[in-house]
Amino acid sequence: MWVMTDVVIPVKDLSRAKGRLQNILTPAERAGLVLAMLRDLLTTLNQCALGDIWLVARDAAVFDLGAEFGVHDIREHVSKGYNHGVSAGLRSVNAKNSVIILPADLPLAKPHDIAQLIQAGAGINPTVAIVPDRHNRGTNGLFLSAPDLITPDFGESSLFNHKVAAAQLRISAHVVPIEAMAMDIDSPEDLFAVAQSTTSNSTTNFLASIAFGQAAWTSHKWEVA
Repeated sequence: MWVMTDVVIPVKDLSRAKGRLQNILTPAERAGLVLAMLRDLLTTLNQCALGDIWLVARDAAVFDLGAEFGVHDIREHVSKGYNHGVSAGLRSVNAKNSVIILPADLPLAKPHDIAQLIQAGAGINPTVAIVPDRHNRGTNGLFLSAPDLITPDFGESSLFNHKVAAAQLRISAHVVPIEAMAMDIDSPEDLFAVAQSTTSNSTTNFLASIAFGQAAWTSHKWEVA
């Protein structure tokens, strides 16, 4: 039987988005960056064979963007943290489907990257597949063959946490390095790398629109040394 894969994307409050970039971007620019990256991710997902896509957030701007792509929304009245948002999303997806959990800040991900993550767990039940961040500590993509398979535990050591959670239940866990998904945007260095990439998308266009590039990096480099 063919099993569809749903997607859950928790989005942190725009007012507190990307705090580590506060020395180089204004609050409005940081919010705009998050929305640009989310647009790129939704554009990529729109080209994939998937089930339903769920956004978990509080901001109307996030839901307005999601509506352009026909995705479902879960409106949090009070932010209780990223993992709470993940859990809310998992309660909403089709219980018969597999699911992938993605952060909103994956502007370089392409359809074949999403397919690679799903294929890592395809035909194996139960299974967990994990895309690590570039530091091999965090999780930038999590595939579960069933929404209630494990309790996701995102955070600084989430790669380890998810492997342990799977091992405790004797569930097969696959670590799937995917270069384009390893690059999320948390630091000025990350932002500059995306700005200098050959990719042309909403994120790079947004950075160009606020004149973020070599000059901006040079003038603020001392702040992140």
